[in-house]
Amino acid sequence: MPALLHIDSSATPGSVSRRLAGVYREVWAQEDPAGTVVHRDLVRTPVPHLDPDGLHTLLGAPGNDAQRAAAALHDELVDELLGADALLVSAPMYNWSLPSNLKAWLDQTLIMGRTLPYDPAANPLAGRPATVVLAYGGGYETGTEEGLMNHLEPYLRTVFSTVLGYDLTVVSARMTLSDPEYGASPEDVRRRDDSLAQALTAVRARAREAARLLSARV
Repeated sequence: MPALLHIDSSATPGSVSRRLAGVYREVWAQEDPAGTVVHRDLVRTPVPHLDPDGLHTLLGAPGNDAQRAAAALHDELVDELLGADALLVSAPMYNWSLPSNLKAWLDQTLIMGRTLPYDPAANPLAGRPATVVLAYGGGYETGTEEGLMNHLEPYLRTVFSTVLGYDLTVVSARMTLSDPEYGASPEDVRRRDDSLAQALTAVRARAREAARLLSARV
């Protein structure tokens, strides 16, 4: 049965990125009720940032208890990623980039010779469907001056598509902080509502596509 790994990173429980990921999960379950899901909430259960012991185990065998604990964490995270037929990641933009908890998860999970291939032709994750759901407080559209400040989507595209070889779809909701109660213009509120509606449609379609693709492979 297809397995989904779901990663949440927003510090806000009811955030737009979490809500969109939740919609994906609902459609996924409808399409394949027998499918399994591993949900890793990086706020409720943070993954530690790399320390000297964790870094050592990326390069060599553990030599003490702290390094063995770090190696065990690497093994757990790597097994989750390699064991997932599909990946779902939700993230907001924080200070023009990704949340530090998501960066910590990547730093602990991306390991040469395991999830990162020495030979790109033997990439263990290549071709698997990955969906990244992003939320922006502003617009940050590609091709705009504000878009040049967007270091969230380009980074995640590099990791998941260029390096890991996933079949990647990115769904973005923009202008999420545009609230008339806080002075947002009617035009910005319209942009927010339109963007969210489009993101909901896109995330539902992607969940159906990913679930059906994997069901056909099984």
